[in-house]
Amino acid sequence: LRCAWCHNPESYLGEKQMRYQPGKCVECHRCERVCPKGVYVEKKRRINAEKCIRCGACVEECLYGALDLVGQEYGVEELVQILLRDKPYYDNSGGGVTLSGGEVLMQSSFAGELAKRLKEEGIHVAVDTAGNVPFSCLENVIPYTDLFLYDIKMMDRDLHKKYTGVSNDLILENAKKLLDLGVNMEIRVPVIQGINDTEENMRKMLAWIQGYGNVTGIRLLPYHDLGMDKAESMGIRMRRFTAPSGERMRMLETIIDLRDSKREGGQKDAEK
Repeated sequence: LRCAWCHNPESYLGEKQMRYQPGKCVECHRCERVCPKGVYVEKKRRINAEKCIRCGACVEECLYGALDLVGQEYGVEELVQILLRDKPYYDNSGGGVTLSGGEVLMQSSFAGELAKRLKEEGIHVAVDTAGNVPFSCLENVIPYTDLFLYDIKMMDRDLHKKYTGVSNDLILENAKKLLDLGVNMEIRVPVIQGINDTEENMRKMLAWIQGYGNVTGIRLLPYHDLGMDKAESMGIRMRRFTAPSGERMRMLETIIDLRDSKREGGQKDAEK
């Protein structure tokens, strides 16, 4: 997806990306002298993303932390050992590990292997996904996932395509397949003023999940602009939106009524 309000634009590519923070730059030009591709050709060290090969030479040369590479490669076992350092915290809090992104299922085989190892260690696993992937990607993680955190932006197909670049057909289809399998799912909705913060959108969503007791809740997440600075630092242009007012959020939460949704879900599970 290319959500217009994305807060993780550094995850667009399945590889490392260069980030430049102008506030830390003293224009010493050391980066220019070591760059093999002549990337730094614009004022204030703006990076020509098309020419940059992300070799990291400039990062090593920068004395002030104005440049860094976003992203790091791990093997499954290496990452498991890092995550196990916090196992006492997971055990004491009742929490666990959430696999997220961007879209974590762009690396679904790796995610499945990682989730399997975490389950072998007795750790609760959640998968945060927008669902815009072949269902086979979901199948890689289903056996080892305790909870799906499923992003549904809006129910209107045309609006969804306008603001994310794709329709919501595959996303909703995959969500229904997951729910029909009986997996636990929390629906997460980023709420943007003037776009999807409508009573109609929320009521359509409620109607769409009607009868599914394995929907543990609908969590409304007000828009924030934390992705703007990250996007700018990597030469990505993004539009700024507005968060709904507290009053508007309370109105929408009243429509969703999370407590009743959870209570109804529990009753339906008991009836089954």
